[in-house]
Amino acid sequence: MSSKNHAGSNRPRHMKWTALAIATAIVVAPAAYSGAKLESFKRPVAATSAKAASQVQTDRFIVTYRNAPGARTSAASRNQGLATAARDAGVGIRPMRTLNNGAAVIRTDRKLDRAASKALAIALMKDPNVLNVEPDRLLTRQFVPNDPGYAQQWHYQAGTGGIDAEAAWDTTTGEGVVVAVLDTGSTPHADLLANLIPGYDFIDDPEVSVDGDGRDADANDPGDWHDGECNIFGIPEDSSWHGTHVAGTIAAVTDNGVGVAGVAHGAKVQPVRVLGKCGGYTSDIADAIVWASGGSVAGVPDNTTPAEVINLSLGGGGSCSAVMQDAIDGAVSRGTTVVVAAGNSSSDVSGFTPANCDNVVSVAATGPAYAFAVDYSNFGEGIDVAAPGGSGVAPAEDNVLSTLNLGAQGQEGDGYAWYAGTSMAAPHVAGTVALMQSVAPKTPAEVEEILVNTAYAATGFPDGCSFSKPCGSGVIDARYAVAVASGAEPLPEAPPEPPPPPPATELENGVTVTDIEVEADGTVRYQLSVPNGASNLLFAMYGGEGDADIYVRHGAEPTDTAYDCRPFSFGNDETCFFPTPESGIWYVTIKGYTDSSGISLYPSFVDPGWPRALEAEATQLNNHRTRVELAWAEGARLVDIYRNGAILKTVRNRNHSTTDTFRIVGSGTMSYKVCNNGTLECSDEVSIDYASQKRRSR
Repeated sequence: MSSKNHAGSNRPRHMKWTALAIATAIVVAPAAYSGAKLESFKRPVAATSAKAASQVQTDRFIVTYRNAPGARTSAASRNQGLATAARDAGVGIRPMRTLNNGAAVIRTDRKLDRAASKALAIALMKDPNVLNVEPDRLLTRQFVPNDPGYAQQWHYQAGTGGIDAEAAWDTTTGEGVVVAVLDTGSTPHADLLANLIPGYDFIDDPEVSVDGDGRDADANDPGDWHDGECNIFGIPEDSSWHGTHVAGTIAAVTDNGVGVAGVAHGAKVQPVRVLGKCGGYTSDIADAIVWASGGSVAGVPDNTTPAEVINLSLGGGGSCSAVMQDAIDGAVSRGTTVVVAAGNSSSDVSGFTPANCDNVVSVAATGPAYAFAVDYSNFGEGIDVAAPGGSGVAPAEDNVLSTLNLGAQGQEGDGYAWYAGTSMAAPHVAGTVALMQSVAPKTPAEVEEILVNTAYAATGFPDGCSFSKPCGSGVIDARYAVAVASGAEPLPEAPPEPPPPPPATELENGVTVTDIEVEADGTVRYQLSVPNGASNLLFAMYGGEGDADIYVRHGAEPTDTAYDCRPFSFGNDETCFFPTPESGIWYVTIKGYTDSSGISLYPSFVDPGWPRALEAEATQLNNHRTRVELAWAEGARLVDIYRNGAILKTVRNRNHSTTDTFRIVGSGTMSYKVCNNGTLECSDEVSIDYASQKRRSR
């Protein structure tokens, strides 16, 4: 691969970290390895604070448009909407390009803080065709500190906490499979070069790219060193050569008498450069996912060797971008399995992207002896499996050894190093997927099922994980996964289901909830039962400090793009009002735009006093007779009891209950409802199944 020019002493010094530029601390343990001799070291640097990273500024945004019938989405109408928003928000806006799903990438004339970013989003969403506005986040490599140590690749061995790769190699080494590594690119390492195929450089921002030539077919890594402008501490960092380390784990040349082995050393690695100085943008990464999986990207030649597997050892805080999800869904539809590092913040993966996206294999990290890497690895129900990522602490032999370059800034000689992190765990999974695909091609869904089920069957939950802190079904087992993929062994049973999340907090009509606290990008969940016939439903959020937003939806919990009401204004004073609400459960989510506290939430509706909460219990009597006991709440002085749509009887509503006894032969159902006398002010219906004598709602 050709070499690129380094930016040298004229490199830009602008801040490029964003809310997603987290978990970037590294230690390269010995940077060179020859036999058992340790030759050089690099100094540790501090990790970037997730909370501090959430305070950063950005000048790039992704605007997603609605696809509803009749929506005005012409270029002229979009440009007019951007011009109006620019005027209202007081910023200059420059359209950059249109993404694969029709979303627009725009850039403002200056970097905006959280408040100014929200002002811009509010201005843009005045256009009814705009569905969502989100930062074009800068994602970063995912690894954490470790110390120097010992040269064994325990992470491939059986019984040590490794993936039992040696037994899998008796069947396959991954021949014929392409694994795309979306990362910093790759160096021409002698222990890797034979397994590299041409890739692409998707970085278009000159401040990030370093090489200065924008998008092109050269995925060579020129280095991502900086003088401190990429972290809040101002601490310089040497080039990570992160993509080279990840690629070596997947497919370093093996059985050549030198260096290290790769999980799928018969496969080919396609380096796709998406991370440069300080990280990489969501829009570039999304385009790269489309291209690597065989999709078309405007202005880029199609990939002639689409990947069966994509490895994403990158990420940061935030929800899954709509653009990222579209790219992943497209890749999966083309048959590509997407493997993602869970992140290194010792937090729930639900708050970290793209590991929290749908249709990915999200990977947590473990150290030796199958122990969860509790000091750094993310966890949560969104994790699919775990894999060796290293302990993250001394000794170095407890971490992951792979290929590296020795240059502190630009490329120098070939070397090897121990890294730790979920970035190191993910390529173990990507390599295992390549082994599986080489013996019998599977769909991404089948691949995920085999990985999850065999991991649990082989190791059970990693030590340190539990239902309260899940970190995947188990540590992947390459031998077992390949055996199941090939048909040599049956698919084991699925692991036990995790418990459901705790229910949302119940609200009471007219009762204010006070002292609500929510962190930036965190959520607090509530729900309110609204009876038939209620009117003037109000949810009023007010008071406190910070900036939070209220999302309300009937029948299902709201999301960033699915809601019945989302005022999205500054501060905490927001209301949602529904004059004639549907009956049932209304869900309320308070989401922190910044850290917020002291918030109050007032729910209210006008209760019409209709009968509600109808329950029916049936008892089988002799001679084919069935007695049904009805109970309900509220209602007028007299109520009508309906059976199968006709009035059965009118009763005094003293005890909110009555019985009905009837004779039935055979099977069938009967439906009941209770209404205020002489009106259509009724409860929901319930039905009784004659055969099973069980109550079921209708």
